Amino acid sequence: MASFERIVDDGLLIALSAVRMAVKNHIIVGALREHRDFSDSDYAAAVRSELDLLARQNEEDAERVSRQGKGRGRQRSASEITDDDRLEVRQLALRRRVHLKLAGALRAVAADEEQVAGLLERSRTDASEEVGTALTDRLVEQIVDGREPDYAQRRAERVRTLVNTDLAALMSKYRAGPGSGR
Repeated sequence: MASFERIVDDGLLIALSAVRMAVKNHIIVGALREHRDFSDSDYAAAVRSELDLLARQNEEDAERVSRQGKGRGRQRSASEITDDDRLEVRQLALRRRVHLKLAGALRAVAADEEQVAGLLERSRTDASEEVGTALTDRLVEQIVDGREPDYAQRRAERVRTLVNTDLAALMSKYRAGPGSGR
């Protein structure tokens, strides 16, 4: 069986990975759907918010597990409690300690500017890679061979798409003005 500290450390690694993915998604949605400029402070707040959410969830899980353990211990008289019951109560107590320790570790990360900045940077890198891959795939789909028989017909369609989507998005951003976040 893994040590208590190892369980907490593994839980923290998983939680930090979940935070990076959530913030990466915030960055992608902000950039692509909402046409927002990247702001370190906005996304650092998102990192802290995600860490806080996971810390609160672990605290709630610790409370739930504690109630389960207390309920399990009260179900029978002392003479009726089996070894399996005792093991389960000990396991629930261990889970409670793990949840509380993990919540504390998440709150410590949220309070550490350097760790928040590191999570944000990794999230930004992940978002850039994902958006870059998506754009590359989109551009590859749009490659047109001028020798194709319906080249002229498809050209008009491509120009309409460019005007209606890409240029419309650029114009909307231009009208909103620089620094407006749109």
